Amino acid sequence: MKVNLKKIALLVEVLGGIAILISLVFVGIQLKENTKATRSATATATIDTMTNWYVTMGANGETSDSFYRFLANTESMTKAERIQHIYNFHGLFLAFQNSYYLSLEGTLDERIPKSLNQVIYGVKDQPGFKLYWKSRKSIFFEEYRNYVDELLISNDIVSDGVYEEKDSD
Repeated sequence: MKVNLKKIALLVEVLGGIAILISLVFVGIQLKENTKATRSATATATIDTMTNWYVTMGANGETSDSFYRFLANTESMTKAERIQHIYNFHGLFLAFQNSYYLSLEGTLDERIPKSLNQVIYGVKDQPGFKLYWKSRKSIFFEEYRNYVDELLISNDIVSDGVYEEKDSD
């Protein structure tokens, strides 16, 4: 009977080891799926934030025109209008900063903040953006300020020219 108990105990140990191994594989698969789901949700939230900002700005012709005037000629606006657009820009740039840090930690695909950089390249030479960045830059984390400052001195070009003055035909 001793032999049978030893064999049973050994069999139970082996089965227990196999069960633990299967559990670890299952946990690994679940962790990978959870990571993928988290990254996907983070990307969706980031894009939703940007989409909402653009839809809000573009849904009203007066708002769009006012923002365009702010970018091109801040002196043509009242102080209250300038502040309104500085706040609008700030909301957008807080989301940019967030995406920058999420990509550094690996939660957000690094291609998303790189694509958002195109917005910065598109406005970096506009008086309204310069006013915004000068007045609000100090509010951002130092690493992000340095990151944006590097973008501002880069020679990357946005080809669509959406914020450039157009000649009247």
